[in-house]
Amino acid sequence: MKIKFAHISDVHLGAWRSERMNKLGYKAFEEVVNNVIKENVDFVIISGDLYDVSNPNVEVIDLATRELKKLKDLEIPVYGIMGSHDFSPSNKSMVRPLITAGLFIDVWDPELDDDNKIRLNFLIDPKTNIKLTGLRARKRSLEIEEYQELDRQTLEAEKGPKIFILHTMLSELKPKEFKDMESAPKSLLPQNFDYYAGGHLHKLLPEKLKVDGVTLQVNEKNNIIYPGCVFPTDFRELERVKHGGFCLVSGEIRGEKLVLKVKFNPVKVIDIRNIVLNCNDKSVSEVLDQLRHELSNRDCQDKIVTVRLFGILSSGKTYDIKSNELIQKLKENGAYEVFINKNALTTVEYQAISVSTGESNEEIEATLIKEHASQVKIKNFPTDKIEKKIHQLLVSLGSERQIGTKVMDYNDSLKQTFLSIFEIHKTKERKQ
Repeated sequence: MKIKFAHISDVHLGAWRSERMNKLGYKAFEEVVNNVIKENVDFVIISGDLYDVSNPNVEVIDLATRELKKLKDLEIPVYGIMGSHDFSPSNKSMVRPLITAGLFIDVWDPELDDDNKIRLNFLIDPKTNIKLTGLRARKRSLEIEEYQELDRQTLEAEKGPKIFILHTMLSELKPKEFKDMESAPKSLLPQNFDYYAGGHLHKLLPEKLKVDGVTLQVNEKNNIIYPGCVFPTDFRELERVKHGGFCLVSGEIRGEKLVLKVKFNPVKVIDIRNIVLNCNDKSVSEVLDQLRHELSNRDCQDKIVTVRLFGILSSGKTYDIKSNELIQKLKENGAYEVFINKNALTTVEYQAISVSTGESNEEIEATLIKEHASQVKIKNFPTDKIEKKIHQLLVSLGSERQIGTKVMDYNDSLKQTFLSIFEIHKTKERKQ
C-alpha cells in the first residue's frame, strides 16, 4: 500500500514583535499548506509549536484555523502534539479549540498503569492504518522526566506500522551551536518505530536533506527526522536558516513495517541579505564608512537585511553607531525589514572577562558582575555600589508574575523596581 504524509514542525505563528515579519511567517505557513494539498498527502504531522505562545492573538488563531480547515475540508487529517511554546500547564492552550473542532488531532493520550508508568495509547489513521503516538513537550524541557517514566515495553511490543512524534532535542543529534539546549539521550525513546517525527530544534536534520532534490532513505540508523522551522524566528535564524519548509515522506506499507523515503521541501517567501563586519581596530567613522560601502553594493530592495557587527572599536562608543538611523535609511531605500546586531561589538574600555571552570553558578555570576561593574563608570556610583545594585536587579527580574496579575501591571512593577534600585527619580516638568 502506497502512502505519503507531510511532516511539519515549529511553525511559531506570531513569533515576531514586528507584524511585517509575522506576515511573512503567516505566508510561509500558507504556502506549506498549499504545497501539502498539491502533494495529495494521506495525512499531516505537526510535531509541536504551531503557535509561538499558548494564548496568541486573534489574528494568529484565525489564520491557523483557516489553514487547517482547508485540510479538513479535503479529508486530510492533521496529527500532532503540543510543543514547549503552545503548551499550557493549566490546559488553556489555544490549540484546544483546534482539537475540539477536529482540525488538530492530539496523539498525546497517556494513562498511568498499575506501576505508575506512563502508558501511551495509539491512534490509528483510518485511511492507512498507521499507528501514531507521541509525547508532548513542556516548558523548560520538563517532558524529559516523563520519558523516564514511559512504559516503553508496551510501546515497543505494539505490532504494525507506527510513528512516534516528539518535541525534544536528542543529545546524540545536538549540533554544536545548541550545546546549552536541554536534551535527552536517544535511549529514552521507545524503540521499534518506523519513523520518529521530531520537533523543537530549528534546524533540518539529517543535514543531507539540505541539498536540493536529495531524497533520503529512512532506516533504523536514519529514522529520526527534524524538518526545522517553517520560517526563521530570530536574528540568528535569519542568518543561518534563511528560509524553512517541511518534509515530504513517502513509501509503502510492507507487512507490518513502513518503508519510507524523505525529502525536504523548502519554502522561500522573501530574500535575505546578510552583512557581517569585523570592526576590530576601527573607529566608529571607519565602521560607518565600511557599512555604507557594503550596503551600496547590495541589492536590498524588498529584502530582509541583517547586519552583524563584532570586534573591539579602536575609538568611540558602540552607541555612536546609531542603529535606528541606519535602519530607517535602509527602509527608505526599499528594504523590507532591517535588523542590526551589535552584541559582539565592544570598545577598548571593556576587556573580555574569563571565568575559571569548576566554579559554581553563583560564583561565576558574582565574578562576572564584579568584573563588569569595575568597567562601568556612573557618576556618584562607586564600583561596590554598582555591583550591589546589579545583584538587586537580577533578584527582581527573577520574580515570577503571580496568578491573577495582569502582564501590564507586572511590567510596570518591574520598571518601578528598576527606577528605585538605580535611584532614578522622575522630575516634574517646569511651568513655562
